[in-house]
Amino acid sequence: MTAPDLTVSSDTDPYGAVAGYYDLLHIGSASPGLVSFFVDLAPPGGDALEIGPGTGRMTLAVAERAGSVLGLERSPSMRAVLLTKLVWRPELRDRVTVLDVAAPGFRLGRRFDYVYLAAVLEHVPAAARPALFATLAEHLAPDGVLAMDMVHDQEVPDRPERETRSARVGACRYALSSAAWPLGPDLGRVRHVYRTYHGDELVATETVERDHHLHRPPGVIADLRAAGLAVVGGSALGDERTPLSDRGTLVARHEGLPV
Repeated sequence: MTAPDLTVSSDTDPYGAVAGYYDLLHIGSASPGLVSFFVDLAPPGGDALEIGPGTGRMTLAVAERAGSVLGLERSPSMRAVLLTKLVWRPELRDRVTVLDVAAPGFRLGRRFDYVYLAAVLEHVPAAARPALFATLAEHLAPDGVLAMDMVHDQEVPDRPERETRSARVGACRYALSSAAWPLGPDLGRVRHVYRTYHGDELVATETVERDHHLHRPPGVIADLRAAGLAVVGGSALGDERTPLSDRGTLVARHEGLPV
């Protein structure tokens, strides 16, 4: 059998063919600590806004603590996975809303106690940060908290394709191979290849390519400050109180509030 090759175009849903693989192949050993970072910042009973919830890895965990979570997710396939998870979590259905809304140009007409972006900044060009942060500041309550990750100083990735993760479900093995190469000082290109094996036979291949944007702490902090937000913590500052020194976390609030 010849394995079909589906390369997903960025002008459609970039996750259309592979959203179902995300929880199986993209969640690593650091995931519980990262989830805890975002959950612990959520005010109990408060209203949360999540940018790019994807399959809901953070969404459902935050919803267990917050009063409500509104997620803005443009990918129909990612939204479908998230909503499918809510089928099995009826106690959270009244707390989670997912809308097809794109950042940064959204206006929701309300403010939130907690706004967060988990594994989102890599999709955001640096030139789009000021508009994004200004919009987030407009939607953040006066005493609210903003949290994000992926703010760090690291080299633009440059690595040949290699298998990074695999998982077995029944008689099938699902494998993820990844490659990356630089396009500029803070820009790389990433290719993910998802392969399905039935026994020893390769039966399907799906490929996704996308840009990977790097965000350095000084530039991010400056853009937050321009939006009226002050950084108050996070591992991107070398703060040992945060659980993940390698994920580049930042926590910000409106300027003038006590830390």
